[in-house]
Amino acid sequence: MARRILVPIEGSERDDDALAMARHFARDASASIVLIHVAAPTARARDLIEVERFLDSETQALRSEGIEAHFVVEFGEPASEIAEAARRQAAEMIVLAPEQRAFLETLWRPRVSVGLLGHATTPILVLPEGDAEHATPALLGEPDAKVILALDGSKSAEAALPMAMRLAQVNDRTLMLVRVVESPLVLGIGAEAAEVQREAQLAAEGEAHAYLAETKERLTSETSLEVETVERSGQVAEQLIRLAGTHRGSVLVMGTHGRGSLARVIIGSVAAEVLRHTPGPLVIVPSRPERAALKA
Repeated sequence: MARRILVPIEGSERDDDALAMARHFARDASASIVLIHVAAPTARARDLIEVERFLDSETQALRSEGIEAHFVVEFGEPASEIAEAARRQAAEMIVLAPEQRAFLETLWRPRVSVGLLGHATTPILVLPEGDAEHATPALLGEPDAKVILALDGSKSAEAALPMAMRLAQVNDRTLMLVRVVESPLVLGIGAEAAEVQREAQLAAEGEAHAYLAETKERLTSETSLEVETVERSGQVAEQLIRLAGTHRGSVLVMGTHGRGSLARVIIGSVAAEVLRHTPGPLVIVPSRPERAALKA
């Protein structure tokens, strides 16, 4: 899969989860791993020495397993520095394992994973929040696990399709194509407005059904993948989170951009909402990555 994987090290208990997942990908694809720590510009010299000792120790451990690895230390705002480092390192995936935080702590110290949505051009694999009692599940290790791809009918959302297909192929899993239709906004009240809304909803559902059917037919004719489709109505983030929860061990894959400037803002907020609440791993694929996310 990804030939070079960037793993941000924050000094939290979840760093081990991110490293374990990076190892999983590295072994499957003979990929290299780059560890990165972003320090504050005012960081003390003795603290930086400790950080570099830790990163060097982890790098040596990876090399002892036959995995090519090195580390870098950058200074500045974590999200932007990680995104820029991914570009400089030609990374094809960023692996994150956010630390579980209380609400007020999140306000004081925003999650790097959410901040990366506005900066990264590299696909991001975000592991679900965990704690000491609940270890991060193996990627696609459960019998009912699927690769769930969220689509909205746009080309930018389809930027996540190669990533989803490769995950399904490598792990021998079903690719589930999902389209969530939100209720169209219709101005007015009364029976006439209700009828207009009903017709608009039916039209949107019909378009979604035709799109999923065409995409499934194309993929099954071009690949050996097992493909299924799911149509839902309601709020996009809520439906995606609920669907991911019904298939334990599944991976949800989605792009960050939709149709038009306003839709880009909306789909970005959808990705952030799913990221906060999804019960399983989430892969977020920017619509215009600088490099291909996956290679055979």
